[in-house]
Amino acid sequence: MFTVDGVQWSIPCDIKRVSEVRPSDISGMLLDKSYFNDVLGTYMQYEITLIPDPGSMADYYALYELLNSPVDGHTFVLPYNDSTVTLAARVSQVSDVYVRMPNGAVYWKGVSFTITANNPTKTMSLSNTIARGLTVLPEVTSPEVGDKYEWTGTTWQKVVET
Repeated sequence: MFTVDGVQWSIPCDIKRVSEVRPSDISGMLLDKSYFNDVLGTYMQYEITLIPDPGSMADYYALYELLNSPVDGHTFVLPYNDSTVTLAARVSQVSDVYVRMPNGAVYWKGVSFTITANNPTKTMSLSNTIARGLTVLPEVTSPEVGDKYEWTGTTWQKVVET
């Protein structure tokens, strides 16, 4: 069972998940032959294959139309370990197979779709960043040359010199 944009779908399915620990563009091999891994975060990807009942295709058709809508993303609630995870994600591919039976009956089967989270599900915490000896920077949207910030133990504060 999973949810798309607040609508719960009870269509039987197989769900495959992939967690990609994604490096930034500055990651790579250093001159001393060690690898510098500047991790942006963990991005989730799910591939869901539906197993619809050929006699009851209405839900399947509705979900198919929702998934192939040309929008920037959907909100998904999917299984994650013993709980669920909520992802804002984009649909990258929707596929299925058209079947014509010898008796003339037709139906669609094997619909699968792949979604990729738009944001990381996990990022490195500040304490992990410091413990690993990495540079910690405040999240400032419009810094000016010469601005100084100090970590108070809970937040970054701009240092005002008098």
